[in-house]
Amino acid sequence: MSAGSLLLDPPLECSPQAAISSADDVDSATAALSDAYSDVTVAVPSPTDHLRLRLQTVSLPSLNMGDLTISRATVRSPRYPWYAVCLPMSGHIRISQSGASATVGAGLGAVVSPGKPVSVEYLSGDCRMETLLLDRADVEDELSAILGRAVLSPVQFDLQLSQDDVAPFQRALDIAHDELERPRGLTTVPIMSARLGRLVIAGLLIGQPSNYSGQISAPRGVEGPRAIRTAVGLIEERPMEIVTAGDIAHAVGLSVRALDEGFRRHVGSSPMAYLREVRMARAHQELVASDPDATTATLIAYTWGFGNYGRFAVAYRRRYGCTPSETLRRRITPERP
Repeated sequence: MSAGSLLLDPPLECSPQAAISSADDVDSATAALSDAYSDVTVAVPSPTDHLRLRLQTVSLPSLNMGDLTISRATVRSPRYPWYAVCLPMSGHIRISQSGASATVGAGLGAVVSPGKPVSVEYLSGDCRMETLLLDRADVEDELSAILGRAVLSPVQFDLQLSQDDVAPFQRALDIAHDELERPRGLTTVPIMSARLGRLVIAGLLIGQPSNYSGQISAPRGVEGPRAIRTAVGLIEERPMEIVTAGDIAHAVGLSVRALDEGFRRHVGSSPMAYLREVRMARAHQELVASDPDATTATLIAYTWGFGNYGRFAVAYRRRYGCTPSETLRRRITPERP
């Protein structure tokens, strides 16, 4: 794939790991797309239109890659659960979300953020695009590593993706494609395969504009007095050992009032709100990674200090766009795209 082309080369079917599905009517296309992406509805422009679909998928840790070919149709999801990067290959595609729309074609792509309805219009009979599905937990984990602190609110990418903005992402994706093509490439080594997915996520975070772009370009970690930086590190490292703001203040040699003022000025929240966000993020990570036959969402919530599951579930859904139990069940087969 040439730099800046935003085109998939070679096709995913070159990989021995690829799975292929096809459909030739609305019902079978709905089933195939719902299984691969999320629950969707599919409509064609007129009852006489013959729908054609072919989908190839490859799954790596932290990254699910698809090569979708489809005729004219409109696909809608009421609450899309993934970050989805859509890259042009052929045809004319329009994606709409939250009152904005983006073109996929002519060197332009799109980045769909999770938790909101999305509509995808395949406007020509030869539509083909590459899709990359990224889990919210993986994106936030990588962002936390870049920032050196917990992520306090969901990442919202700009919907339109331009090849001029995403050189780091493009290069990372080139590497993933190259390794998939090699019979004994890095994708056959689990540890390295996981790092490839994280590399693509980091490239997207660095290159694609989002509500965190300013913080990503700033110096790593929390700026401010040493005591505040130490307090942030303490929360990140030992979130379950802290009971009150007084515990943090005592550990870093500040009064509770000075600690609170320092956090609000340099972190953007109170110390206890930051602690809750860290615990929520850790609970989310455990829900994503856990076997639903071996644990429950209630037990995981309790493990991370949330004694009232009802309040936890409300806050979790507000934060992640789904319930804790939905997250736990969705990861039954982590390799599924």
